[in-house]
Amino acid sequence: MKKSCFILLLLLGSGFLSSAGVQRKSVSDFYIFSTVKNTQLKVGEAKVRLHFYAFNFRDIPRDFETIVYYSVNGITDTLFLDSTFSHTLELKSGKTQFKFWAGPGYNEVISDNVEIGSQTENEAQITFNSAYMLIEVDKPVIYFQSPVKLDFNLELKPAGDLSFTYPKFENQWNGTLYPNGEIEIGQQKYPYLFWDSRQQFQLKKHSNGYHIDQKEVIAFLEKQLSDLGFSFSEKADFITYWGPKMTRYESVFVQFYQQESCDQFATLNCNPKPEQINRFYIAFSEWNNSLEPYLNPIEQTPFIRTGFNILEWGGFEIKSSEL
Repeated sequence: MKKSCFILLLLLGSGFLSSAGVQRKSVSDFYIFSTVKNTQLKVGEAKVRLHFYAFNFRDIPRDFETIVYYSVNGITDTLFLDSTFSHTLELKSGKTQFKFWAGPGYNEVISDNVEIGSQTENEAQITFNSAYMLIEVDKPVIYFQSPVKLDFNLELKPAGDLSFTYPKFENQWNGTLYPNGEIEIGQQKYPYLFWDSRQQFQLKKHSNGYHIDQKEVIAFLEKQLSDLGFSFSEKADFITYWGPKMTRYESVFVQFYQQESCDQFATLNCNPKPEQINRFYIAFSEWNNSLEPYLNPIEQTPFIRTGFNILEWGGFEIKSSEL
């Protein structure tokens, strides 16, 4: 009886091995741990027994097969792995480069050019690492602008676990808004609502991306926020929080997430419904050359901030060790 296939990915065409998010080229993801001579093989021929590992492969039901896409010296093919998660390839000896991809959620594994000896049988380990990294969505703060005194409730649904809120959050915040921007909850007043959350994140090509030198960070942030229509105090809150973190590095990579693209971190639902909810998140990391494909400087489109509206900003650092 033919086994069912456990499909980890949709085939993205012949270029799939270059589309797997941020590629990992660490030799530890692919290594040959055993080589023995076998003179029964023809001169110029060899075998490689591939042993695959990923954090969740053992959770795959025994009656299913796992699909892995691979290439050997640029020639692509597909493997259907059984519950041993192993497969033997017969190939020509000589300099060989291997590439493997187990689909969305995994980084691609790319070997160096390895020398496969003639008339040898080899054992190789391939480890698929998660393409997702753990981030701390840091200090999202929520400001309100209302021309009149207004009672409200605001639901927040983060993509991960909340690590801190202020004031205390239980499913939603309930309170009163004042025209001067103050928020009253439980007979106390606040300038904004605050939350933190630990989440998983995958860096992808986005609508924008910037490479900024250390000495240009503050001027860069001031321009971006001014273009969006941040007030003086909102810019000061943003820059005094993110500026010191970013200027620890000689240069940084920056991406901005706005409006609907912020839903990947959390969704907001306010009653009564504002005329506009403006959302703005910053992601940054210490610069390294692997981030070059993610650069796409653009001009910001100003937020609409008339009538009853909300502004939320937040962000996170991508640790360079994760890239």
